This record gives sequence, structure tokens and C-alpha cells, in this order.
Amino acid sequence: MRSIFFRLLLSFFFTILLTSIISGLVMFSISRRSVDTFRHDFQQRLQNNIARSVALMGQAAYIMRLHRGDTAFNDYVREIEESMHTQLLLRIDSKLYPDAAPLNRDILEALNRTDLSTQPYIAEQGRQLIVIKELQSLQGKPYQVIGLHHIGPPPGMKMPPPPQEIRGGRMPPPPPFEPKRGFLSYYMGDKWVRLLVFLPIAGIICYLLARSFSAPLTRLRRTSRQIASGDLSARIGTSLGKPGNEVGDLARDFDHMAERMEGLVTGQKRLLSDISHELRSPLARLNLALELAKKRFNAEDDDNLARIGRESERLNALIGQLLSLTRSEAFLMDKDTPDVALPELIQEIVDDVRFETSTQHKTIKVLSLEPLIVIGSMELLHQAIENVIRNGAYYTFAHTEVHVRLFSKADAIQQQWAVIQVRDHGPGVPEKKIPYLKEPFFRVAEARDRNSGGTGLGLAIAHQVVQQHGGHISICNVPNQHGLIVEIHLPLARQKAEATQGHLE
Repeated sequence: MRSIFFRLLLSFFFTILLTSIISGLVMFSISRRSVDTFRHDFQQRLQNNIARSVALMGQAAYIMRLHRGDTAFNDYVREIEESMHTQLLLRIDSKLYPDAAPLNRDILEALNRTDLSTQPYIAEQGRQLIVIKELQSLQGKPYQVIGLHHIGPPPGMKMPPPPQEIRGGRMPPPPPFEPKRGFLSYYMGDKWVRLLVFLPIAGIICYLLARSFSAPLTRLRRTSRQIASGDLSARIGTSLGKPGNEVGDLARDFDHMAERMEGLVTGQKRLLSDISHELRSPLARLNLALELAKKRFNAEDDDNLARIGRESERLNALIGQLLSLTRSEAFLMDKDTPDVALPELIQEIVDDVRFETSTQHKTIKVLSLEPLIVIGSMELLHQAIENVIRNGAYYTFAHTEVHVRLFSKADAIQQQWAVIQVRDHGPGVPEKKIPYLKEPFFRVAEARDRNSGGTGLGLAIAHQVVQQHGGHISICNVPNQHGLIVEIHLPLARQKAEATQGHLE
């Protein structure tokens, strides 16, 4: 989850998803509330209209009974029931007209209320609406109108036939309880197609957005890695955006910085190479003149001339190292770069250094040499490894050993490395000065000053060579002991690394 691409992708995707869910919830809640409010208002108005109609029909029925008799009254009530699905009853002097079955307890309790003259009684029981209204005749005599309205289709539409249980006088069992559908069931049920269409579209949009942000950064990172590996000519170009685009402006600033850095490094290398070549000629003439002076004046034992000769040799060695540093910086690996067998190369270097230090009571001991092969320049790798081993042999104490090991190691991403470890038993280096040991001309004054003969170029040359071969050098003091550990890490060739891994297993 460290990748900015996946973070942007998930951020955009979840933002759109949550926004859609929240907006859907809000719209669903608003629409549901609106529908419920409309339904409630409609039901209230419908009940009030039915109550007014029942009161008007009851008043008409009372007048018809009073002036035309019971026969006309009964015909009128029957016609109302058939056409309006409303059973109309009159209660006059505690007697019901027309004769009907006894009323249920709810209706009887409503009839005994004292406020029926001001407020009608309206109640819904199942599919029946009960309306009770108290009226007065022209003579001021009170009576009650009772309307039992069957809730169903409007007049003129045919009612479905009642179930067989009702025809036989029995009520059917109540229907099973069905909870109201919520937002999730609404979208995951009938509207699952919306979800299936929304997710791919949202995913594609979020992918394109995240890609548009991360692709320029990926290209910038790739170019920076090329520069860090030594390819100072790598550039991003103008493809990341026109002026005014932040990413494009960053790319142009990066290219400008890389161009300036390439010019400075190239100029420094050219200056170093030119000075080294130019110094070689006067130095050679100086050595020739020194030898002629010794022969002419028979001054072979003259201390001054001997001192001039020693300084000339040091200057010649320094120039050689500078030229080696310049050559190592110019080395580039390609598909034709040959293989280098490290065990034979290290053994040859150890034999040479052991022979040179045998009179100083110092020993070079090889602890392990695994059969590892890398790709690179035999000459440059020889010089780099030799510089490290010679440094260890020079600064280790007398009557001590320099331990050399060659082994393979895999890092966190399973990259196989050949590790050349050189451990001496010398004075070590102060911790704060270890990071500067790989810089040219750096010397540790406490132990490695000019009296030791060091110029500060040995580790710099080794560091440059190892970098050109795709590796790195690590330096640390031996914990709680005297000595320094220098490790050269070189990448194994892929096929060689697989063969080595199989050999070790």
C-alpha cells in the first residue's frame, strides 16, 4: 500500500462509492418521507371526504324516512350500499334504522361519546372505515348517522370475488409479516443492475485518474535512478506537460538540474584527466634529470636527491591513481561484458599481498571462497578488491590477521549478491568519519595521515568501480573490538545466481 498509484486509486474509488451511497441514502430518505407524507395527507383528505359524504347521505336518509316512510328509506339505504359500498345506519332514540345486527363494542363506545356533534368519529378497521356523526333535525331533535364504508376500488370497478373461507363464514389467516424494504435491499434487490454498472465505471474512472497522477512520478523516478546509476545524460523531456502544469514544470526543473550536474561532473572529470596527463610529462623529465644528476655528480647516497626521488615516486603513484579513477568512471557495462570468477581473482590478490607483508609479521587469511561469478571488468575489479585488501593489510596491527571471505547473500527482494568481506585488526575509524571514507583525498588524521603514505584514493577508486558494476561498499567498525570491516557487494549474473543457489542447496 506504499505505492502512490494504489493509494490514489483507492482514495478516488472509495470517495466516489461513499458519495454515491450517502447521496442515495439522502435521496431515498427524502423520497420515502415525501411519499409517506403524501400518502398520509391523501388518506386524511379521503377519510374527511367520506365522512362528509356519509353525513350528507345520512341527513338525506333521515328526511326520506320522515316524509316517505320506511320503504323508501330502506330502498335508499340499499342503493347506497350497492353503489357506494357504504352501509348506512341511523340511530334515533337509541334505535337503529334499518334493523341490523348488533354493533360491535368500538362503535357502541363511540356512540356514547358526548362530542359527536362537534367532531365526527372516524376509525379504520381492516378494510372498513367507520364514520359516526351526530346531526339535528329541523325540529332540533338529535340523531346519529353511522357509516360503514368498505375500502376498495372506486365505484364502477368490479370487486374481486371474496375468498372461499369468507364465503363459508370463516376469516382467512392473516398474511405473513413483510418488513418494509430499506435502501440496501432496494439497491441490492431489484436495482442490482445499477450496482453492477456503477462499480466498473467508477473503477475505470478512478484508475485513469490515479494513473494520470502516478505515471509522471514513475517516469521521474525512473530517470532519477538512471542518473544515480551514472547515466548523467538521462532526461525526462517535455512530454509530461506544457508550461504552467506543475508536473511538467517539475520535469523541466529536473532536466535543468541534471544538465547542470552533468556539465559540472564532466568538467571535473576532464580537468582531473587533463591535469594527470599533463603532470606525467614533466614528472618523467624530472625523474630523468634526477638520474642524470646522480650519475654526473656521483651522488647516489645524497639524502636530498633520495628525498626528491621518493617524492617523485609518490607523485607518480598519485597520478596513476587519478588516471585509474578517471578510467573507472568511464566504464559502462553492456551485453558483451565478460564474466569474472571471483574466487581465482581474490586468491591471486591475497597471494600477492601476503607475500609483500610477510616481513611485517602480518597474515592474510582466506576463511571462505564460494564459487561465485559476476559480470564486469577483470582489471577494474582486480584494482578495487586489491585496494581494499591492501588497506586492511596496511592498517592491521603486527602479529594479527586480515580475514577475507567470499559468500553469497540475498536481499529483501531476493536479489543475489556476491559479498567480499575484508576484516582487519587495526585501530578502526571514528564512527562520524566512516561515511567520508569513500570520498577522494579523504584521510583520517588520527591513523591515516600522510606519514602513512596514503593519498585517500584507494577506497574512492574501489567505490567508483563497484558502483559502475551495479554494487556498493559498506564500512563499519568491529563491534566492541579493534578493526574495520569493509564489504564489497556485487550483483551476481542471473544464470550464475541460480546455479550458485542450487549448488548451495
